[in-house]
Amino acid sequence: MKKFFLKFGLALNLGSVLLLLIAYLAPYVPPDSFWPISFFGLAYPYFLVLNIFFVVFWGLQRSKRLWISLLAIVLGLTNFTNTYQLFPQLRSGGSGIKVLSFNVHGFRSDLRSSKVKSPKIVDYFKAHGSEIICLQEAIFVKGGKLSPEGLKAALPAVDFYQLASNGGHTGLITLSKFPIINHGEIRFPGTSNLVLFTDLKVNSRQTIRVYNCHLQSYSIDPDDYSVIDDLGSSPNREQIKEARKVSFKLIKGFELRAYQARRVAEHIQKSPFPVLVCGDFNDTPLSYAYHIVRGNLKDAFVEAGWWRSNTYNGELPSFRIDYMLFDSKFTVSSYARDRVKLSDHFPIRCRLEIKD
Repeated sequence: MKKFFLKFGLALNLGSVLLLLIAYLAPYVPPDSFWPISFFGLAYPYFLVLNIFFVVFWGLQRSKRLWISLLAIVLGLTNFTNTYQLFPQLRSGGSGIKVLSFNVHGFRSDLRSSKVKSPKIVDYFKAHGSEIICLQEAIFVKGGKLSPEGLKAALPAVDFYQLASNGGHTGLITLSKFPIINHGEIRFPGTSNLVLFTDLKVNSRQTIRVYNCHLQSYSIDPDDYSVIDDLGSSPNREQIKEARKVSFKLIKGFELRAYQARRVAEHIQKSPFPVLVCGDFNDTPLSYAYHIVRGNLKDAFVEAGWWRSNTYNGELPSFRIDYMLFDSKFTVSSYARDRVKLSDHFPIRCRLEIKD
């Protein structure tokens, strides 16, 4: 009986390794060419935990079979460090330009709680004194502290701003302590998602380009969450039908982001200035969109973060989908993810120093 269970465990172990190896392909396979691999990338943390379990299981059995999963995990070490940082990156100082990126979800937290006259989100911005702020899903109200002009007036560290509408009353806002000398937009057909790029004169010698990104979301409605929850308990035909709709939304999101990521990456490569890329990518570190946009850029979390830094604060499992990427002209002295419940995302912050 013991031999049977050990053989059965080995079969399960080999299956879990196969799933993990397929997940490793997700950053390299364009979802608009072959989307199934993207689901494996989305499930990477679960496949990783499964393989860690087998390492421990075989270790307790004092079996060399522990190397099966251990080697598979080591093979994807870059994917692991993009997702998890087990040791805090302690850096001296903490100087540099203070940068913040935040999907504010239409400022709904303050608008729902009638805090428009004294918004908590503005208090949060003030507390950190960020000198470059990239906001996604900002609502363009005409007056008050949540309007673009109101935000600029309320924040002592900000003197300039640039915005881009998605065709309605929401869009992107980039606020800056530094003068804006040029700006533009990257728009995508068939969607309201877009990217705003802004050239900032940080001093007499240096200009940088800041990309404020909001890539394609999954467009999953609140009602869809209950469908996902109910699938675990004897789903009926109607629930299965609704689940298929959710799957189609996920697939469409994968495919649209693939195109958008390539457009953004091409634009970044042509930048005449050092680049800083901030925003909501709506995808995990083990995804094609993240891999393509990042390219040769560094990730502030990987350079100076700790543990997972999950940034999604909604109903679905929380992943890191918001990023700060930068090229070799910068070094990062600190990184933080703030667990403040002001949106369905958590804000991220870092300090960047520019090399002379």
